[in-house]
Amino acid sequence: MFSKKTVVLAKIETESGTDSVPTAASNAVEVFDASLEVKPDMRQRNPGNSDRSMHAEIRGGTSVELKFSAYIKGSGTAGTAPRIGALLRACDFLETIVSSTSVTYTPAISPETCSIYANFDGIYHKVLGCAGDVEVVAEAGDLALLNFTIQGVYQEPTDVVCPTPTFDTPTPLTAKNATFTIGSYAAVIKKMTLKKGNTIAKRADFNQDEGILAFMPTDRLSEGSLLIEAVLRATSNADFFDFFHAGTTKALSCVFGATAGNIVTMTAPACLFRAPKYDDNDGIRMFELSFQMARSSGNDEMNIAFT
Repeated sequence: MFSKKTVVLAKIETESGTDSVPTAASNAVEVFDASLEVKPDMRQRNPGNSDRSMHAEIRGGTSVELKFSAYIKGSGTAGTAPRIGALLRACDFLETIVSSTSVTYTPAISPETCSIYANFDGIYHKVLGCAGDVEVVAEAGDLALLNFTIQGVYQEPTDVVCPTPTFDTPTPLTAKNATFTIGSYAAVIKKMTLKKGNTIAKRADFNQDEGILAFMPTDRLSEGSLLIEAVLRATSNADFFDFFHAGTTKALSCVFGATAGNIVTMTAPACLFRAPKYDDNDGIRMFELSFQMARSSGNDEMNIAFT
């Protein structure tokens, strides 16, 4: 069996925990470094007996944790949702489509779930009621990535031939020739990480085969970090020690891509900085800046737009 022969399909569920039947032609997501862990809740049996040996455990409710990375890229057509859209929605983003113009993902009010079919070179896992968390990672000169951690309800896998997927056509975006600002300061930046920070809860239901209806985001603490070249405090709009000391928030904006249908803009309107840490990059003094992505008007702390 080959690790590269891995196909992941994802489609939003109309009713949480009910199979939305994703297809290779319409719902395939281009992923890599995929892993799947079955997580059973094993129950011990230790009643009194004439000996001291344990009975065999009984498997209780069982879930699945999926981890994989996906490229940050659009659908190729402005106003058409990218294939990763279903996963972003399952990570507590609200999808807003403006025809022929944009698809925007903002923090959701009401959470959604998706069905995921994961085929590992012929071992086919159907995972329903999926919800999770996502992290943006972009490092200068490298591919910009979304790292997903998804929870879903377990079903016993079967042997099914790996399907032939159809993916979004644009080339994945690279962290170069970007437009990045924090406040009005255009930093010399090496790396950016933005984490949605969802808390995922299990919806227990003993009417279900595994005692689980689905998973659901119940809370979030969105945070990020930047690795930028250090500058003097007197540098215009770049006094990160003062931002920390005074509790001043700054808006973050990062744009990758220049071709319609494959432009991605990430924004956070109210970044609250912690104290800068000093770092080194081959002799260049760096600031490592961690921050909370806080609310501005509400449900707006971390936004991703495809245009």
